[in-house]
Amino acid sequence: MTANGAVTSEHVAGATRATTVAEAVAAAARDLGADDVFTLMGGTNLRVVHHLGDRGARLHHLRHENGAIGAADGYARASDRVGWSSVTHGPGFTNAVTALRTAVLARSPQVMIMADTTGVPPRQAPFEVGVQGLTPDMILATIGVPIVRVSARSASSDTARAHAMAAEQRLPVALIIPFGVEVAPSPMEPAAGASSTAAPRRALADAEESSPDGGRPERGDIDEVERVLRSAKRIVILAGRGAAAPEAVLQLGALADACGAYLATSVRAVGLFEGSPANLGIFGGFSHAAARATIHGADCIIAIGASLNHLQTRADTYLHGATLVHVDADPHAIGRFNRADVSVCGDAARVAEELLARFEARPLEPPRHLPDAPDRISYVDVSRPGELDPRTLTERLDELLPPDRTIVVDGGHFTVWPICFMRHEAPTALIWTCDFGAIGCGFGPSIGVATARNDRLTALFIGDCGFYMTLGELEVAVREELPLLVACYNDGAAGSEVLIADQAGLPTDEAIFGRADLAQVARGLGAAGVAIDRLDDLAPALAAWDRRGPLVLDCRITRDVRSPARTHAT
Repeated sequence: MTANGAVTSEHVAGATRATTVAEAVAAAARDLGADDVFTLMGGTNLRVVHHLGDRGARLHHLRHENGAIGAADGYARASDRVGWSSVTHGPGFTNAVTALRTAVLARSPQVMIMADTTGVPPRQAPFEVGVQGLTPDMILATIGVPIVRVSARSASSDTARAHAMAAEQRLPVALIIPFGVEVAPSPMEPAAGASSTAAPRRALADAEESSPDGGRPERGDIDEVERVLRSAKRIVILAGRGAAAPEAVLQLGALADACGAYLATSVRAVGLFEGSPANLGIFGGFSHAAARATIHGADCIIAIGASLNHLQTRADTYLHGATLVHVDADPHAIGRFNRADVSVCGDAARVAEELLARFEARPLEPPRHLPDAPDRISYVDVSRPGELDPRTLTERLDELLPPDRTIVVDGGHFTVWPICFMRHEAPTALIWTCDFGAIGCGFGPSIGVATARNDRLTALFIGDCGFYMTLGELEVAVREELPLLVACYNDGAAGSEVLIADQAGLPTDEAIFGRADLAQVARGLGAAGVAIDRLDDLAPALAAWDRRGPLVLDCRITRDVRSPARTHAT
C-alpha cells in the first residue's frame, strides 16, 4: 500500500515479490495498523523506519529513546490500540529500558522494532558490534518484555506474531531484526486476519476467560459475600481497573445503593463513580483526609478488580479491623498482596449483578441507601507571589481547563496535586505514568496521547526535575505543532528528596537547586512560555494561547506544602 492508500501488486492476495526484510516488516506493520510510529533513528533501524514512512505511516521523531517508547505507551493508553516504536541497538536500546519497564507495569501494548548486532563478528562491524554490541535478551527478560526475532523467511508473519502477542498479553513486545538481516531478501506477504486494536481495556490481566465458566462466580462464594455485607455496618466498595466496564460500574452503583455502601476507586479507575454522593474518590495513598477517616472506620471492604497492593492499602493500614472481600476475574490476582477473608473468582459485572439480585429479592431491614461521602477537609491557602500553594494552583487550573481533556501526570512530589485536586470524569481522562516509580516518564507519553486524542486538550503536569530530564521532547511538540499544555510545578528542588532528607534528619539543602526561568527556556525552543507567579497570571496565559504548538506554564510553587501521600504511611 502506498502513502496515498493505493494497493500495489505486492499486496495482491497470493502475490509475493523478493523485497528486503525491512520492507516486509514495514508493510506488515502498516497492514496491522501502524499509522503512527514513534522513533529515534540509528544506523540499524533507519531502513525499516524509512519504509514505514514510505508506506504512509506518520513518523514522530523523538529526541530520546525513553521518549519514543513513552510516546508509543501514551498512544496505546489513549487509543486502546497497539503502539508502534523503533529504536536502534545497544545504547539506543538501554536508553529505552525505563520507559519499557513502565509500559510493562502499566499493561500498555506496543511493538518495539529494534536490531541486535551481537550475532556477527566484530570485524564485520567494528563500531556497531565491537563498541555498541549488547545482547538485549537478558535485560528484556528481566523487565518482562517478550521477544520475537525476525528471520528473512518469515518477516511478515514474525511482525504479525509480535503484534498479536502485544495485543493479547497487553505488553510491549520487542521485534528484533538481527544485524544485517534487514537488507536480506524476504517474501512480501499481507498480514491478513490480524486486528489493529488491542484487547478491550477491562482489567489488569483482563481474563474473563481465566475464571471458571467465563467469569461466573461460584454460588457458595456469593452466599458468603452476601452474609458479610448484610452483617456489616460500614461498607466501602473499592473498584479497580478490572471493574471499569460500563456494565460493572452500573451494577456496582446499584449494589452500593442496596446495601448502603461508600464507593471508591483505585488511581487507574478514577472517575468511575463521578457524581455519586457516596463517592469517596481515590482509595489509597492519594485519598484525601476525610476519605481516609471514613475508610479507617469501615468494617467491610469489598475490592473488585483492584490489586490491593501495599500503596493502595497504605501498607495495609486501610484494612485494619475490616473484613476483606476480594473479587477478581484473574485467580492469580486474589491474595497476591493481601490475604482475603472472602475471595471470589469471577467477572466484576456478574458478581455485582448476582449480589444485587440477592438484595433486591430480600432488601435490608431497615433499608439502607447511599451515604453521603464527607467533604474534603478545607485547607489554608499559603500562596504568596512567586511561591504558590500547589493545591490552590491546581484547583484554579481545574476550573480554567476545558472538561474535555486528558491529564498526563509525571512522577515526583508534586504528583498528588493534579491527581487529587482535579476532576477526572473517567479512567481514560487521567494517565499517570509513574508505574515504575520514575520521574521523567511523562513527556513522551503526553506526545503520544496528544497524537492519539487530537480532538481534546492534552495537559502534562510535570515537576521541574522531570522537565529538565526530558526537555528535548518539548522540541518535538514544537516541531509537530502539538497543542500540548505543559504545567511545570517548579519548586526549585527535588521535592521528594527534600522531604525524605528532612525525615531522615539530614540537611535538605543538598536537594534544593533554585529556580531557573523555565518559561524563557521554553520560548527559546519555540514554545509559548509564561512564568506563573500569581494565580491571576493563569487565565491571561491560557486565553492568549493560540494552540498552534505547546504552552509551558512555569508555575512557581512553595516547598512549604507537603504531599499527604508522603507524610502518611504508604
